[in-house]
Amino acid sequence: MKKSYLIIISFILFNCKPNSISESKKKEIISELNSIKEIDQKYAGLPPKELIENYGNKKAWEIFEIRKDSVRLLNQGKIKKLYEEYGYLGYNKIGKEASHDFWISIQHADNDIQFQRKMLGELKKEMLKNNASKSQYALLEDRVNVNSGEKQRFGTQVTYNSYGQAIPKNGLIDSLNVEKLRKEFNLPTFREYYNEMTTNHFEMNMTNMLKRGVMEPKLYE
Repeated sequence: MKKSYLIIISFILFNCKPNSISESKKKEIISELNSIKEIDQKYAGLPPKELIENYGNKKAWEIFEIRKDSVRLLNQGKIKKLYEEYGYLGYNKIGKEASHDFWISIQHADNDIQFQRKMLGELKKEMLKNNASKSQYALLEDRVNVNSGEKQRFGTQVTYNSYGQAIPKNGLIDSLNVEKLRKEFNLPTFREYYNEMTTNHFEMNMTNMLKRGVMEPKLYE
C-alpha cells in the first residue's frame, strides 16, 4: 500500500509542470503580449509628425527617445515577470504569434545585455526543440554580440556608411559563409535584406541625402 502511494505521488509530481498555463491564463498572457508589442512598435520608427511640428526635428527626437526608453523599460519588466512565472514562452505555451510578441521586447532590451544574453540561451533551447523561431534566434544573437562590442554571425544588425548604404554593424565573423547561415536560419539573402534597409534609410532621410549629393539609394549588385 505504501509503495503504491509513493508511486502515485511520484507520478503526480513528475507530470505537474510548475509553469503550465491554463487556457484562461493563456488568453490573458496573449492579450498582454499583444499590448506590449503594439506599444513597442509605436516607438520603433520615426517620431510622429505632430511631435516634429510642435518641437522641431531635433527636440522631437529627444522627446521620442526618452518616451521610447521609458516604454521599453516598462515592457521589459512585464516580460521578466512572465519569464519568472512561466519560463520562456515558446510556441507550445502560447502559439507562434504571441511567442514573437514575447521575443520582441527581449530583442529591444539593449539596456540590459545580461538579460538579453540569458534569454538567448533560453531561446536556443526552445529553437533546438522546434519550439521557437530560428530567425528570432539569429536576430537576438547578433543583437547581443553588437551590444557587447563584438562582430555578428548573421549580419542582421545594420548601420550606414557615408553614402547611406547599409553595412553590418561591428562587421561579420565570417563573411564567406554568411549567406549559408542566413538561409539555415530562415533569413532573406544578404543582398535582399541590405538593399531593403538601404532603400528604407534613403526614403526616411531623403532630404538630408539629397543635400549631401546622394541622389538615389546605393544598392548592392
